[in-house]
Amino acid sequence: MNKITILHLCEHFGDKQVSFHGVSRLFELWIPAFDKSRFRVLLCSRKGPSELADQRLKAAGIAPLYLGYGKMDPRNLFKLIALMRREKVDVLHAHGYGACTWGRIAGILLRKPVIVHEHCNYGTVPVFQRPVEWVLGHFTRHAYAVSESTRQFTIEKRYIPADKVETIYSGIPLDQIRQAEPGWVQSFRREQGRKPDDKILGVVGRLESHKGHLDAFKALQLILKERSDVFLWVLGNGRYEETLLQWVKDNALTDRITFLGYRSDVVKVIQCLDVQLFPSHQEGTPSTLFEGMAVGNVCVASTADGQGEILRDGEDALLFEPGDIAALARLTLKVLADPYQARRLRLGALSRIKNFDMKRCLEVMERKYEGLTSTPPSSTVVP
Repeated sequence: MNKITILHLCEHFGDKQVSFHGVSRLFELWIPAFDKSRFRVLLCSRKGPSELADQRLKAAGIAPLYLGYGKMDPRNLFKLIALMRREKVDVLHAHGYGACTWGRIAGILLRKPVIVHEHCNYGTVPVFQRPVEWVLGHFTRHAYAVSESTRQFTIEKRYIPADKVETIYSGIPLDQIRQAEPGWVQSFRREQGRKPDDKILGVVGRLESHKGHLDAFKALQLILKERSDVFLWVLGNGRYEETLLQWVKDNALTDRITFLGYRSDVVKVIQCLDVQLFPSHQEGTPSTLFEGMAVGNVCVASTADGQGEILRDGEDALLFEPGDIAALARLTLKVLADPYQARRLRLGALSRIKNFDMKRCLEVMERKYEGLTSTPPSSTVVP
């Protein structure tokens, strides 16, 4: 039996500002987990190499490929077509605007099935991209969205027919989650200058304006009016870092907010937190949320997009409307003051996460790949 060759094509794996973004993390987990007896899975970035991303991907047994051109450069198409022919690609699975643009055109020309995978509800599509989406959306036959909210965005803003878009929650590989040793947790907290009774909040993810870090900082200001034992850790990097650092300095919170940067051991570090905050204004289904639930963290989260679909208020998290800083502060104070509720939320998260094992996502994709290659190719021509 010949293996089915799948090519995952994305925009990039990381850059100087974002060391290793969330979708790259998915590739790191997905690709080694596909059934190697049935599938040969390749990974390609439209942009060039990223040192840290390359190291992580290669450590996972993935040899990344690159097109190496700008988003609008037509050489992407020619190099992609050559790559697909050389590697005998059966299915192209595309992530990101540039990747989906050139990928769909290549799929039409080569008469190969293409899957568009949308990872966030961005609310709108860049003006220059809209005509492209309108044309290619009508020729898109297969699409995934990481949440129902993202699915609606894909239908309404990327013009892909509703019956072609399937919601598929990415989840995480639960069998890979490890509990940190209590001694390590205590030691790490101590290394960061925290006392045993200090309460530590945490925000994990790319440092982008829509991730809501400033909301968390402003909520901390309100929290500190009620109690003096609370601190905030920020994990991740990104283009918004300088703005956040300056805000912390201007508001005299440098002794309260610690930037830990990018951490490859993030699943261990978040187990040092008393409460994990998810203040995003715009989101898909972040791996950081699944990881927080999987280690049994107390989660206080906005209802942005997929977060509001996954979490259940009062059962496995406390929820607030995106941008409601007062509610974020109030709910955080509430759970810090009530260890019994904190325990209920921890147990609820550990129970709820069982519905989001990454194995389910992989099984859905594998069935799709097999279905797409078991039927004759479409006779669609370039519009």
